[in-house]
Amino acid sequence: MVELDTCTQDVIREKLPHPLKDLAELAYNYWWSWNRRATKLWEYIDPELWTEHKNPVKLLLDVPQSRLRELLKDDDFMNLYELVMDQFESYMNPQSTWFSTNYPKWDRPIVYLCMEYGISRSLPIYSGGLGILAGDHVKTASDLGLPFIAIGLLYKHGYFRQEIEKDGRQREVFPEYKPGEMPIKPVLGKDGRPLLVEVPIEDRIVYARAFEVTVGRVKIYLLDTDVPENGADDRTICDYLYNAEIDKRIKQEILLGIGGMRLLKALGIEPGVVHLNEGHPAFANLQRIAWYMEDGLTFTEALSIVRGTTIFTTHTPVPAGHDRFPIEEVRKRLAKFLEGREELLELGREGDQVNMTLLAIRTSSYVNGVSQLHAEVSKRMWKDLWPDVPIDEIPIEGITNGIHTMTWVHNEMRKLFDRYLGKIWREHTNLEGLWYAVEMIPDEELWEAHLEAKRQFIEFLRRKVMRRNERLGTDDPLPDMDENALIIGFARRFATYKRATLLFTDLERLKRILNDPERPVYLVFGGKAHPMDEAGKEFLKRVYEVSQMPEFRGKIFVMENYDMGSARLMVAGVDVWLNTPRRPMEASGTSGMKAGLNGVLNASIYDGWWVEGYNGKNGWVIGEESTEPETEVDDVKDAHALYDLLEREIIPTYYGNRERWIYMMKESIKSIAPRFSTHRMVKEYVGRFYAKAMSNHIWLTRENYRGTREIAAWKDRVTASWNNVVIEAVKVRDDRGGLEVTVYLDGLNPEDVRVELYYGVKAEGYHVEKPYIIELRHPKDLGGNRWLYAYEGTALRHFGDPCWHYALRVYPHHEKLPHRFLLGLVKWRGLE
Repeated sequence: MVELDTCTQDVIREKLPHPLKDLAELAYNYWWSWNRRATKLWEYIDPELWTEHKNPVKLLLDVPQSRLRELLKDDDFMNLYELVMDQFESYMNPQSTWFSTNYPKWDRPIVYLCMEYGISRSLPIYSGGLGILAGDHVKTASDLGLPFIAIGLLYKHGYFRQEIEKDGRQREVFPEYKPGEMPIKPVLGKDGRPLLVEVPIEDRIVYARAFEVTVGRVKIYLLDTDVPENGADDRTICDYLYNAEIDKRIKQEILLGIGGMRLLKALGIEPGVVHLNEGHPAFANLQRIAWYMEDGLTFTEALSIVRGTTIFTTHTPVPAGHDRFPIEEVRKRLAKFLEGREELLELGREGDQVNMTLLAIRTSSYVNGVSQLHAEVSKRMWKDLWPDVPIDEIPIEGITNGIHTMTWVHNEMRKLFDRYLGKIWREHTNLEGLWYAVEMIPDEELWEAHLEAKRQFIEFLRRKVMRRNERLGTDDPLPDMDENALIIGFARRFATYKRATLLFTDLERLKRILNDPERPVYLVFGGKAHPMDEAGKEFLKRVYEVSQMPEFRGKIFVMENYDMGSARLMVAGVDVWLNTPRRPMEASGTSGMKAGLNGVLNASIYDGWWVEGYNGKNGWVIGEESTEPETEVDDVKDAHALYDLLEREIIPTYYGNRERWIYMMKESIKSIAPRFSTHRMVKEYVGRFYAKAMSNHIWLTRENYRGTREIAAWKDRVTASWNNVVIEAVKVRDDRGGLEVTVYLDGLNPEDVRVELYYGVKAEGYHVEKPYIIELRHPKDLGGNRWLYAYEGTALRHFGDPCWHYALRVYPHHEKLPHRFLLGLVKWRGLE
């Protein structure tokens, strides 16, 4: 990586005329990326440079000083500059925020770790959905005023820039990015030199420098090992995002997790809460446990405090998607770190492998999937960690993803919302009642805003095709569509389960659909295949090949190098957003949320977020409204359901019932915008996880870790006795509908456990749907560690009915345990 000129911001300050000095600060804060006036300000300075880079630092470095002096005489520019800087100042220094109002005594930061962040095109350290979600999370944390710090890695070549060859094959181009030309700054030590973090890898110390990215009121710290203090091989650890080499991949995750924690320590930052976004950063918790043990805590005590303050979000709905490394490969790379503490590695052990998701689950108290359906899928995937716990009580929750509204709303739609909802919607995006005012928008104004978004996208697509033709010397037809024609968009990662080629199952039928001269339909595809995903690349190649068939030329377009800039135009510039995953492999998906916000109608398989988002009036379901898993056998059925939907509903409605279409657009906006915003999502994380984890931190750490020692001692005591705990006898008293239960606790106290009657209508085997649960209290001491629990009431009125199942259960209980089944311990006995 090119050595960073630590004075880049100073160079810009020196270059700027004094009245424009504040541009140097604005350029280094990504707040501009979701403020339309700020982006307009950059474009005003030099439209060509801005269009080429969308990077204010590069813009200010390259723009001639004569142009800057010229702008001082431009009243329109100076007025815009003053307005933007006033807005920036107000945003950065508010009197109060949502968080400060609701949590005024919170005094420790929330630390968020993720492998990638999608903040802007000018910071190319993201590949797709995970990074975009993380970027939107960070932006919203800033909007709401959370004390939030994010940690990631800075990649020398980013992900890759996609070029599609003449035959449709994907070619990966890896540019070398220059940190000195990006809106990032080096983190300096007390001596004024770049701070170096020492990270133990294999038998040596690897040095990592750090960069600071400012996103509104939030900081992201990015680590990178390309420094002279490292050997040649170690300098390449951060060359590529999601490096396919197992050696580099493990080292990246060590750097992210262990290096990230060590960076915070070097900066004097002590987290109150840690949020692991996917399993990649899970090594962070090994470092935290190790430090607590160095402070004198036992392993159980250290694990208790780390687990009690950690949130883990899983995004993967299939077992193959989780990072697994041979345990010997991990042991080799953690050799120096693990000296004297080998037991740490057992936390991630799965046979002869280390499973990063498993490591994260075992060191977190709060675990969630990214949609309600994904939470259910995850519970079944990881049920063996809680072998005797009913599926619905497994401690994995669902917090459905969302989008940062101000990043993804099209400017034309934003102006409409300002006019008819009032600007209050910008700060209170998740308030559903506000969005009913969308009904007040005149149909013709909404339609014209939509057509303008389509015109902008068509022009953008035209430029994309022209540039590719020039590069390859080809003559692919330029988009010649009218903005009134029906445009269907499909843009996402080219993974096989997303079934980009589903529409090509019956090409004759598709030909008839697209080539009706009275009702023309166009398809636009975008997205990248992972460099190692040959099957995904073949899907992309197939889409391109079909687009080149004579009957489809000029009707199907493949847009290369789909990125955040492309996405912002496309999610607003088509009419229908197509989503065809094989259920339940779409954990959530957020592109459809972005489309729905902009009045674009979703046509999707009933999977991921659409299970919650679809209401019968805001789009369409392809096939059945079922959550049953699908296989390849279902592909043909789903394809014909999609053709039927296009022929019978989507195309006739678009061309024959404009009033109905606009009604559905409004329904889409008002039903999707508030519920699937990151304002709702982050507030949910705060209320359900962050606040509880922070309370745990306070209780566990006060008075020299008294709470930690208490709960760890309780866990040790429970674990030592649990094998001998048994429900010895159950007696049903027919006379009064009563029950007597004798439980042997092997030295545990009744306060250490819960004894419950569990019953309901049988479903499958002993599974009970919607069970009734009654706690049995006030036991009688029978002596010899035996306790008699009694119940009287009407719960047993169905006892003996073969359709009903009754059982007793006992499990450990402590008021500070975040979830009743966190330890995975429970004993059962059926009633006979």
